[in-house]
Amino acid sequence: MTKLTSKRQLIYDLLKSNQGPLSAESLYELLGHEQMNLSTIYRTLEKFYMEGLVSRNYLDNKAYYYLNVEDHHHYMICESCKHKFEVDCHMDGMFAEIKEKYGFNVLHHDLNFYGICKKCSQKHG
Repeated sequence: MTKLTSKRQLIYDLLKSNQGPLSAESLYELLGHEQMNLSTIYRTLEKFYMEGLVSRNYLDNKAYYYLNVEDHHHYMICESCKHKFEVDCHMDGMFAEIKEKYGFNVLHHDLNFYGICKKCSQKHG
């Protein structure tokens, strides 16, 4: 388990208090530029990710992180309004099949769904 230094604790607390995923740049802005540099935030997020403390998801070619306090989930992103909707992960059966068939043990995965949400569909006919 990662030792939570004061800087790591600040990052952890921000991830915990936020409702959605945050990028390193978002954390940098929330922390204020004087508190820590961006490279420290990136290193901390990567360490948290490698130790399973956070999940990483790529949205619009940018990495976003969120705490693994609940079941793992993914996002549906509306290409019209850019709203992100959480969706539960149901990949366990697939991972078991991959392990049985290929002998490959999945450690991490990222998955996003892109489309148009119900509200935008109704608005644009």
